[in-house]
Amino acid sequence: MTQGVNKSTALLAVVISGLAISPSLLWAQSAPHADVVPPAEAVAIKQFNQAIAKYMAIRNRLQSEVQGPVKNSSASQVTNASDALAGAIERARQGAQVGNIFTPPVAAVIKRRITDAVRSGHLEAVLADIDDEKQVSPAPKVHLRLPVSAQMATMPPSLLKVLPVLPKALEYRILGKNLVIRDVDASLILDYIPLAVPR
Repeated sequence: MTQGVNKSTALLAVVISGLAISPSLLWAQSAPHADVVPPAEAVAIKQFNQAIAKYMAIRNRLQSEVQGPVKNSSASQVTNASDALAGAIERARQGAQVGNIFTPPVAAVIKRRITDAVRSGHLEAVLADIDDEKQVSPAPKVHLRLPVSAQMATMPPSLLKVLPVLPKALEYRILGKNLVIRDVDASLILDYIPLAVPR
């Protein structure tokens, strides 16, 4: 009998402790969160992710067909592989235009996020000093070949945090006041948002 009472007491203690913590758990699940994405913005980011997935499917197919660099490749072999991949991508994306990846809804969301990040983080000075400011940047265009150089600025980490995450094969870069998305191995601009970066 005593054993039964002890079990009942232990069970009651567990229930009570569960009731004691459940309100906080419910609040944590239902309370508004600073990172909650508005529905329209979530739809735009979903469109962007779908466009990236579509591109990566094409790229992966092409990369299996194009001879790439191997371990200990020479600089010329790496360049030749990059040229071959870029050519294959351009042929597969014939007719690609500005806005194919950064559609108008996506571009609007990203421009707003960048503007908010610059304003809240006081990044004007950072953007003014990044590495392409002292040179004349080329005008961006889809499928422009741009190797990593001082002509194209890297993204400050505080700006990267507000942008959708990209696969490792792709990266964001700043070209003048434009945000570009670049295929790293092909050194190829895939799309860009004009005047996205206030600097």
